[in-house]
Amino acid sequence: METNNFIQPKHLLHTTDAVLEAIDKKKTTAVVLLDMSKAFDSIHHNILFDKLRDVGVSTLAFRWFHSYLSNRNQRVRINSTLSEALPLVSGIPQGSIMGPLLFTIYVNDLSNVPRNCSTECYVDDTKIYMSFNVKDCDDAVAAVNEDLHNIRNWCFQNGLLLNPEKTKLIVYGSRQMLEKLPEFHISLLGKELVPADFVKDLGVTFDKYLTFNEHTINTVSSCISTLAQISRVKHIFKNELITIINALVFSKLYYCSSVWSNMTMSNVNKLQKVQNFAARIVSNTRKYDHITPVLKKLKWLPVKNYLYYRDATLAFKCMTGLAPNYLCNKFICRGDVSKINTRNSQLLNIPLFKTTTGQRSFLYRVVNIWNNLPTDIKLCKNVAGFKIKLRKYLLNEFLIS
Repeated sequence: METNNFIQPKHLLHTTDAVLEAIDKKKTTAVVLLDMSKAFDSIHHNILFDKLRDVGVSTLAFRWFHSYLSNRNQRVRINSTLSEALPLVSGIPQGSIMGPLLFTIYVNDLSNVPRNCSTECYVDDTKIYMSFNVKDCDDAVAAVNEDLHNIRNWCFQNGLLLNPEKTKLIVYGSRQMLEKLPEFHISLLGKELVPADFVKDLGVTFDKYLTFNEHTINTVSSCISTLAQISRVKHIFKNELITIINALVFSKLYYCSSVWSNMTMSNVNKLQKVQNFAARIVSNTRKYDHITPVLKKLKWLPVKNYLYYRDATLAFKCMTGLAPNYLCNKFICRGDVSKINTRNSQLLNIPLFKTTTGQRSFLYRVVNIWNNLPTDIKLCKNVAGFKIKLRKYLLNEFLIS
């Protein structure tokens, strides 16, 4: 079993680690997920052209973009009646390769607007977050409201419209801290936002305790439903079953796994039932037959092992500079800390966390994964070679177990 689902919004890892590290320091974190109405349609061409110049686009490239967006017209058809053509002065073509890039350039300076909160942007999905002590709740509310006011003004100036109805607020923390937290209400365009129990961010469901229980329930339900439909027509797709299951089920099952792979074994076992069901469909195994021999015959790593494989692959990318800088820069070798050259100086320095919550962070997990990998696997020259060697290593362990 192999899925090509390593393309994922990695900044979710950065935000999730910030929340877990804050909980480790006995802080709560308020996150506001902003929603913009018709974001791609609202981009004003003249403002975009100014921003293209600001980011240093060459003259030739600027002319190309100008030609790409200028002199566009739009008509509306109702039944057989066609309106007159009107010029388009805003909006970028959706579904195009250039659309997300142009929108990203358009909102590039949005991250500089908040003065108190940190900002994360992924195309038209923007969120601001702030960690604080429970006793400083009132100050935190004031600070978040101030940043939202500044963001609202920036949106007005740039022709974008915030949608308070779809904007979500969630406050993360431990159960003990959230029980002590006073009411945390903020305001956006006259609408009061109250903390939700869980929110969906780029396809991942986050709950206020970061247990990912709700995400597991939603994922399992969706995957089982898809597998049930595949099972009904499996006789038609005998030779393509594994390909179909990889595309429709496992891509969904492991989406953004490095964000939530720190979940409890109870949740991992629920995900394992999805893989077991898929294996029974492919192998025509009966419901109550033992599934481990089937997984070994198919050479499918169990869910727990496959999550480890995906985390280790991302660790390799961090160690070789193939991941974003905000992930790569998290890791420090022991030799750089102690300034002493020993046989262990090339191992990663283990971060200190006071609680098991902090140890759930991507930083802590990857350090332990990397330090315990066999040396010959860590010395691979590229990602493809690393994945082949690591999968063979994990599969051999599984087959002989």
